[in-house]
Amino acid sequence: MRREWLPAKFNEQFYRERLPLRSGGVFDCDAVNADKSIAVTISTSASKTASGKNGVAKMNKIRSDVLFLTMAETSKRFVVLTDRSMYDQCMKDRIAGRLPLEIDFFHAVLPAELAAKLAIAQRSASDEVRPK
Repeated sequence: MRREWLPAKFNEQFYRERLPLRSGGVFDCDAVNADKSIAVTISTSASKTASGKNGVAKMNKIRSDVLFLTMAETSKRFVVLTDRSMYDQCMKDRIAGRLPLEIDFFHAVLPAELAAKLAIAQRSASDEVRPK
C-alpha cells in the first residue's frame, strides 16, 4: 500500500514516519508524504472474526488510529482499508456520526498474490489465539 497504491493515488511517495501530536506525544504513522501534509493509517483487518463474530477489537484498533490521526499535526488524514467488510462498517459508522468527517476512508484492493499471503497469515494468527 505504502510503496505502490498510495503513490499511484496521490502521485507522490510515502514513508513510515513518526508524527507529533497536538497533545505533545507522537504517533507512528503507517504512511506520510514528504512534506508531512498527508497522514495515512493502513488496515488489513476484516470487520468479523474468523468465527463470524463482530471484530470488536479490530474496530477499536481502527478507532484508536482515527483518534491519533485527528490529533496529528498534519492537514490531510486518511484510513486505507484493504478489507471490504471493514470499509463498509467504517462507512456505516461514519454515516451514523461515530467517526469524524475530517478523516477520509478508502478501500484498496490488494493484488491477488499479496491477498493470498495475507489470508495465510490471518489464518495462522486466528489459529494461534483460538482456544483448543
